[in-house]
Amino acid sequence: MRDWVRRMADQAQQKVEARPRVPGRGNREKVLFEQRAQHVKGLYQRLEMLSQAVNQEASGTPITTQRTLKSKNLGGIDVPDSGRLVLKFLDRRIEVVVNPLQSVGGRPAPIGEVATASVILYDADDPSGADWYDIVLREDGWHRRTDSGKVGAPALTEKDLKRLIEWLLL
Repeated sequence: MRDWVRRMADQAQQKVEARPRVPGRGNREKVLFEQRAQHVKGLYQRLEMLSQAVNQEASGTPITTQRTLKSKNLGGIDVPDSGRLVLKFLDRRIEVVVNPLQSVGGRPAPIGEVATASVILYDADDPSGADWYDIVLREDGWHRRTDSGKVGAPALTEKDLKRLIEWLLL
């Protein structure tokens, strides 16, 4: 009997250890909000640094920046719930508008998208030629959304950000 009890106890323990652990809902929420805060702030800082570097070289402020972050307090942590960054040069502007994490029943979705954003390129000389594209923030960073609505290649790398600044100035 003792051997059988040991075998059953060992099997039960192996099943418990093999079962994937699901983190608590509250902790998952906090992790997703922290990730969004990190990625959104990082994106805005990188774009602002590039524009400030250009301004510094030009010995003036040809590129103006407007930044808005709507914060949400989550357990003492202020995280961006949505945001907008606008870079202006003469009659052109780039807008990056971030929308918050999608929710299910009032609570953040546990998987998939952490946030969505739109990058809008607007030229007042050609208002009908405004260009824009959607990007999606997943746990591994920003990605372009394809025409079919699926997630595509990584987006907003340093090369992409430099192209945006070049479009703004040229």
